[in-house]
Amino acid sequence: MTCAAAAPPVRPAPCGEEGARLLFLRVPDGMDPEWADRAREAARDGAAPVDRVQLATFTEGRCVQITHHGSFADEHLSLGKMGAFMDEHGLVPNGLHHEIYLSGVDPTADPSTLRTVLRQPVRPA
Repeated sequence: MTCAAAAPPVRPAPCGEEGARLLFLRVPDGMDPEWADRAREAARDGAAPVDRVQLATFTEGRCVQITHHGSFADEHLSLGKMGAFMDEHGLVPNGLHHEIYLSGVDPTADPSTLRTVLRQPVRPA
């Protein structure tokens, strides 16, 4: 999968650990890398840190995931379940934890409508 990443690469963070945030946006397969260069130049006059945007390709492999229902503030409960599952099955983190927002990211939305896939690539311990 090729994505436009809005921050430089960071070390993988274990499930539930606080760390740097990355924003990945799916781009079409076969995207010309010069597209990112042109986009950075077009946005350079703004306040955004455009030099931190880059194209990245990653393959997740084996993952543990859960669909979190509810407030973003309560995601730690679902992350705890994922961590317990990983411990019970002899798995450790093997890449960046990431989230897929199925219902948007509006912090003012009714929490009962929020759905987020929490995903952690893993490998045997």
